[in-house]
This record gives sequence, structure tokens and C-alpha cells, in this order.
Amino acid sequence: MSEPGGPVVAPEDADKVAVVLAAELAPGPAANIAACLAAGLAAATPGWAGRELVDGAGLASVASSHVPITILRATADTMQALMQRLAAPARAHGCTLSLFPAYAQAMHDGDAYGERHAASVHTDEVMLGIGLHGPKRSVNRLTGSLPLWR
Repeated sequence: MSEPGGPVVAPEDADKVAVVLAAELAPGPAANIAACLAAGLAAATPGWAGRELVDGAGLASVASSHVPITILRATADTMQALMQRLAAPARAHGCTLSLFPAYAQAMHDGDAYGERHAASVHTDEVMLGIGLHGPKRSVNRLTGSLPLWR
């Protein structure tokens, strides 16, 4: 805990967001997928983004994330291995997940996507992106060896 007037001390196990993208993605689709995953995680986790702000001239906006977001890349095999780790044992990692399977690129209807998602076994699907939000230690344990997206 920070002391008044002293240095800011982060909580011992602060939250973190990691977005893992398929290594073969071009920059445009990668940016779109990262935005979709971050939006899903933000909606599922109230409080880490979206606080209403107003500047000195009265311009209203919302705050971006105050939780660190790391954008990482992974090969198809590494994405598959990460999905297996996330699935077994279920939710033992303590993270909220947002998935962007390859089939989602061709879908533009939320209801149809929900039906396809419910009918799929995502550990068997090709993933273009995986978003994780949770305790920093858990997120790092799952993604710590992955390189940054460049």
C-alpha cells in the first residue's frame, strides 16, 4: 500500500491483460483482432477502462485502460498449446478469456457467432487471437515466454 506523499506502490499481484495474436497476421487484421479482444475483456471486467472524463474545455471522453496490455505473438502450435493450458483444469488460471477463432473473421452477425461459438470446441479450433485478463502472475505464467508483437 502506498503512503501519502511517498512513492506509488503497485498491488502485490496487480492485474494484467495480454493479447496473443497469430504470428502470420498482417498488421491490419492484427490490429482489428486485438481491438475486438480488448473490447470483450473490458466489457467483462468493469472498472479497468471506460471511466468518464471531461477535459478543461468540457470535451467528454472515456479513459483507456489503466491495466497494462501486452500484445504478443505466437505460432499456430503455440496458440494450440496455450488453448490446451487454458482448458485444463478449467479456469484454474483465474483469468477472464476472450477468444478470436479463425471462423470469426467471416462472421458479422452476433447471434450467428454465438451459435457457432456454443457448437465449437475451441481447443480444436484455429485461434487468431486470445485475450487474457487476470492476476499478473497468472497471465505471465501463461504467456511469459511469448515474444512481443512487432
